[in-house]
Amino acid sequence: MDGFRVDAVPFLFETGGIPGAEDLDPHEMLSDLRFFVSRRRGDAVLLGEVNLPPEQLRDYFGDEDGDEMHMLFNFPVMQATYLGLAREDAGPVAAALTGLPEIPPDSQWANFVRNHDELTLDLLSDEERQEVFEAFAPDEDMRLFGRGIRRRLPPMLGGDQSRIRLVYSLLFSLPGTPVLFYGEEIGMGENLTVDGRMSVRTPMQWTDGRSGGFSTARRSRLPRPVVEGEYGPLAVSVADQRRDQDSLLSWMERMIRRRRESAEFGWGSFEVLDTGDPAVLAHRCDWEGSSVLAVHNFSAEPRVVSFRVDSPVEDGELDDLLSEVSSDHSWEGARLELKLDGYGYRWFRIRPADRQMAP
Repeated sequence: MDGFRVDAVPFLFETGGIPGAEDLDPHEMLSDLRFFVSRRRGDAVLLGEVNLPPEQLRDYFGDEDGDEMHMLFNFPVMQATYLGLAREDAGPVAAALTGLPEIPPDSQWANFVRNHDELTLDLLSDEERQEVFEAFAPDEDMRLFGRGIRRRLPPMLGGDQSRIRLVYSLLFSLPGTPVLFYGEEIGMGENLTVDGRMSVRTPMQWTDGRSGGFSTARRSRLPRPVVEGEYGPLAVSVADQRRDQDSLLSWMERMIRRRRESAEFGWGSFEVLDTGDPAVLAHRCDWEGSSVLAVHNFSAEPRVVSFRVDSPVEDGELDDLLSEVSSDHSWEGARLELKLDGYGYRWFRIRPADRQMAP
């Protein structure tokens, strides 16, 4: 075990209506839990589900003591990402990133696109939520509780591989730690015939064989039915993708490897940069003498942007981390001019001219 996901952290205690009930402090209990876990295994992680407005999140890290949750799911940025995708506008994500509170040095954001529940949009306004519904859950059956979507990302984006990879490039580059829900690595879909939030909790699709290779049991014995149609095992499976260098799974493996080589994203301080284009998000992360830069185009239309990247690395050289194409950008005097395809994305490292980095 690497740790525990702690469910609904702000609501661990409910003593209302109990005569003479003790007034329990959830933060005191969380601090005790952290102490208990850390004494038994020093590298264990407590990952908290705390879906609250940004100004309330720092308390659940333990505020200045940093002695409660090690990590919190980044609900504000996740929800802003879907609003940005619906509008093809990077502004909501930029605002969510800059609106996050500072966190203790040993704490971390857990960034995610999807989890095992409905895709909650409760931090958005009613008008913003309706925009996302109309873009990605146009049918009432695709929605849940009036605030969430019970679909996975690939069907929401119409199977558009460019857009799907844009979203996961953003996920892997956000300040913090990326978290994947099973099946995201191959582009699984949901089964809307399954009730409620269980629609995304379908059997993992390992092969194109019986029940997707999940089990040899009779289908009636499966906990939930396998997805059918264009996102079912005949079209989407691990076996089909693992030897295909152009598949989503192979792309994910390369992105995970590059992300692990880019510690600046996980450990560094970050800054959102002004690209001059509302559709293009750029942010820079700095850590121990080097910087990484990520640029993402939320629009289906190609973009050309030119902006300053004032990294702490003086007279730095620019290394492209994802592409071998060098003719689409120029770097001079800390100014980057870059051509981006529709839904295009790029990662760069800025390093001192005399410092060698991993290729």
